[in-house]
Amino acid sequence: MFEKTIYVEEINGGVQVDAPFVVDAVELRDKKGGKYIQLAISDRTGRGACKVWGTSDQTVEQIEAFCRAIQVGEVYRIKGYAKEFNGACEVNVNDGIAFFADPMPPEALDSSAFVYTPVDAGSVREGLAHMAARIEDQGVYALVARVMNDAPGFLDVPAAKRRHHAYMGGLAEHTLETAEIALSIAGTVRRGEMDTDVILAGALLHDLGKAACFRRQGFSFVALPGYSLVGHTALGAAALMKFSAGVDPARFNHILHIVMSHHGPHGEVQPRTPEAWAVHFADNASATLRSICDDVRGLEPGEERPGALTRQMVYRF
Repeated sequence: MFEKTIYVEEINGGVQVDAPFVVDAVELRDKKGGKYIQLAISDRTGRGACKVWGTSDQTVEQIEAFCRAIQVGEVYRIKGYAKEFNGACEVNVNDGIAFFADPMPPEALDSSAFVYTPVDAGSVREGLAHMAARIEDQGVYALVARVMNDAPGFLDVPAAKRRHHAYMGGLAEHTLETAEIALSIAGTVRRGEMDTDVILAGALLHDLGKAACFRRQGFSFVALPGYSLVGHTALGAAALMKFSAGVDPARFNHILHIVMSHHGPHGEVQPRTPEAWAVHFADNASATLRSICDDVRGLEPGEERPGALTRQMVYRF
């Protein structure tokens, strides 16, 4: 069994790296006079970045061939050196590019070292059940239960490919946060007279379409074509339409509006009710704060750096 001598959370500038990591994403990028490969890598301690430059005698065609050969979700031996760049640490690979010809065989790996999931799955499941149980309208409650039970990947898949909650169980965690924040907003705005049943249903179902957007591959998840060709809001709306029977038509259409408009001013459908705006703000708060919290992790008081997820400067007091 190949020994894992270093984990993502231990990588810092100047460290020599020679250990197996999961490849979560691969992208061919341009550099002056050629190409390089940008990787997102992970293990059980977190996610990191890796740039595969190759050697000076390799052609663009050879770099492209290595890029095509790399399989997302598989584990590769990554041999290189860590360097700080724009305030973030990344692994740089030169002659170690040869190890990307083939993934490491599963029998040579301890699988417990490679799955990154900071989510307390049991707590999230209980929280989602608690939020759903607060819905008083039995027709609306039944709608939420039926739609969620019809989405078997909901509890496992990530909420996004990169930006926020991009790990196993991330969609369920983000959904719970959105429901809790939206309900808090409704209870804080005086004289708002919002329909909390509709808010809870809309929040719990707003990203439901993402459950059909990912599939498990190796130790990671890959996005299916529907993620970008159709979009998760349309997929979520289609899932709702199958279970409209037994729900008050006005309330069903309101929930459908929340699902379709939860991206707010940047979405194809704009929010037009207080309930829809509450879910949009809650969704945005959960996603943004998760990214910021992840970006400041590891900073010492008084330090700042460009956030890899937020793409803006973050600071720790």
